[in-house]
Amino acid sequence: MSDHPESSWRNGAGRRRRARWFAAPAIGVVVLALAACGSSTSSSSSSSAPATEAAASAPASAATEPTTLWVQSGNGGSDAVLKAYEEINAAFEAANPGVSIKFEVKGFTDLVDTLKLQLSGDDVPDVTQVNQGYGSLGQLVGAGLLTPLDDAATAQDWAGRQGESLLAVNGRFSPDGKTMGSGDLYAVADRGAWVGLFMNVAKAAELGIAGPPTTVDELVAQMETAKAGGVTPFMFGASDGGEQIWLMADLLMADTSPQVLTDVINGTSEQLPPEMLDVANTMQDWAEAGYFTEGWAALTSTDVLGMFAEGDGLFTLNGSWNVFQSDTPENFRLVPFPLGSASELAAIATGDLPWAVPSKAKNPDLAKKYIDFITGPEASSIWIKNGQVPASVSGNEAQEVEANGLVGVSADAILQWANLVTNGTTEPFPDWATPTWYDTIAKSSTALMAGEITPEQFVEALQADYGPFTAERKASS
Repeated sequence: MSDHPESSWRNGAGRRRRARWFAAPAIGVVVLALAACGSSTSSSSSSSAPATEAAASAPASAATEPTTLWVQSGNGGSDAVLKAYEEINAAFEAANPGVSIKFEVKGFTDLVDTLKLQLSGDDVPDVTQVNQGYGSLGQLVGAGLLTPLDDAATAQDWAGRQGESLLAVNGRFSPDGKTMGSGDLYAVADRGAWVGLFMNVAKAAELGIAGPPTTVDELVAQMETAKAGGVTPFMFGASDGGEQIWLMADLLMADTSPQVLTDVINGTSEQLPPEMLDVANTMQDWAEAGYFTEGWAALTSTDVLGMFAEGDGLFTLNGSWNVFQSDTPENFRLVPFPLGSASELAAIATGDLPWAVPSKAKNPDLAKKYIDFITGPEASSIWIKNGQVPASVSGNEAQEVEANGLVGVSADAILQWANLVTNGTTEPFPDWATPTWYDTIAKSSTALMAGEITPEQFVEALQADYGPFTAERKASS
């Protein structure tokens, strides 16, 4: 991300655009960021924050020879996240006498653009954040630049913390880097990120709507009610591309199943599923029905989220990294997008930039210990205290959310994440499927919803990008 209201970060298979900060003057909206992905600055320092009480009271192990653990983050510019890392790093140092952390911070673009070259050299960090997808993590794995983490994952039961599907989404690859979502584990996330439906429940009550929709049919009925009541049904902005990509994925899951979306992203087949045409028809129908914000094509998802936070509209679609604070937090909810039936639970839900150990790390065992710590229960408590979503689930999220006074969408971001990881299906961002799919979907879907192309032409455009890349990748694996 960047410090600007509209930001883009280069995924391994496209761009996932996220915004960190925006201001809605009427209520002083604050976005709690998950990642800092666009700053070009870089800094390095040892942790100096005081250790938490839990860390201070932890049994001290025998003194060891002083060791410096070089940790490289891609969160440059995200003050809230870096503040939490100060606390976590101090706690790790307190629990590991003799260890000091050299915490280097880079912007997302700087990290991703230089990481492969950096890890090919001899002077490499012990542990570093990486980017998911074929074009980033897959390349690092295929070049032999990362160490598998399966031994630590098994010993410390990381799957018990995050669920195997989330581990697979964020860090599993075949050793050649050609197959995503299976194979050895090369990276693990410490914070979660998911896309959901923001709802103004106060406005819903005024319209006679009892609560969030549990199926797409209920969602459509509620949008019709809002439209009839003079309320914009769906705050929608398409100029940055993200919202229509998320909507496409959610509608595909609702029309088929979460597994179908998983198969598309992983490239199980070279052909897109036939239901993609139904999705295209629905997206165009919703635009033609007037459900979306007036002038949606010229607005970003950040623009409309700010408008939504000020009280405009009934729904919007955005990420947990963009939760906001309001003078009336009880007026807003963040819930998973409804699927085909009320019993289904799935969402685009991944970790933020996951952590990996370079093959040439000087302290690989200590690096794995660090990853175990930052995804463990003590770190999770620190993340929640700082308003962040921990990737690992402890079962104590409700108590900790209450203890830290988190309410509204800030609370939902954490509690719904825990429910998704525990009881639902976590899905990758759909544009990870090819290096250029983000741009292809964004451009084609805008034309689709503007009535400039037909649903058939939309699917053809996506297939023309998806098919050749998938075939080439499978042929070379």
